[in-house]
Amino acid sequence: MNEAARPEPERAQMQISVEGRRVAWLDLWLFTPLALPFFSEIYITILKFAHFQLGLAGGFPGFAPLHWVFINTTGVLAILWASIRIRYPLRDLALADAYARIAVAAVLVFWIWQGATPLLTLFVVTEIGGALYVVWPRKAV
Repeated sequence: MNEAARPEPERAQMQISVEGRRVAWLDLWLFTPLALPFFSEIYITILKFAHFQLGLAGGFPGFAPLHWVFINTTGVLAILWASIRIRYPLRDLALADAYARIAVAAVLVFWIWQGATPLLTLFVVTEIGGALYVVWPRKAV
């Protein structure tokens, strides 16, 4: 069945699936370094450098081995979740991802409020942007 002949609700579901897949590819690209011990250290060092070069308030502590365990584990889980969304671009998975992004943004705002680096605001914006990109209504082309 061609795209124009599909019923409107089915086209909307496909659109959310396509947008969800695009966001998943971006996640895969951004989070792969966090899953790999050597590259995650480079990633965090870049963030720390930006924090201090911009003269931002808030803290950016040194990381103990346990911190790296959680960073690498989070990277692995993000890769797994992105891979599932790429392989199975289902509307429900895309919507679940959008809800999760809002929850992550709320957690980041909490920690910024608690004194973490304001650089995390960039991640808040990308999480909310990713959620909106997936669910924002679009006209079928």
